[in-house]
Amino acid sequence: MSITHALEYYKNHCEFLGYSVEEEDQFSIVCRHPRRDLLQLILLKQNIGVMAQIIYAFPKRFYNDLIPLYMYVNELNSIFLFVKAHICSFEDSPPIIVLTSVLEGEYSRQSFAIFLDNIDYDMKKFHSYPKTPDMWGN
Repeated sequence: MSITHALEYYKNHCEFLGYSVEEEDQFSIVCRHPRRDLLQLILLKQNIGVMAQIIYAFPKRFYNDLIPLYMYVNELNSIFLFVKAHICSFEDSPPIIVLTSVLEGEYSRQSFAIFLDNIDYDMKKFHSYPKTPDMWGN
């Protein structure tokens, strides 16, 4: 299955920036970079934009107590400017933090470059936030 034509622009842009890009399905690509977080780009319905997602799984110790995770995510959302964080929890699997951002409209090289810079800006906040290392520590 080939990705949609609209998603091809995003794929090419990410490859130019040094990402290795894999097609996940017709409307989604996964972008890996040696110095940045793994990024999934999802084309929104009717080509109204693209959503970026970065996902991390929390350690097993949080399986039964999500309250610290919700508090952590609320704190992150108070410092993020471009990304929104939320928790997803499914039975028999670790809770995950999903960091999302949406770029509305058709592909534009300049807008997408700014979009990626904005995500990187908030991800630097995420990685430097004092509680972040504690959440994944033992």
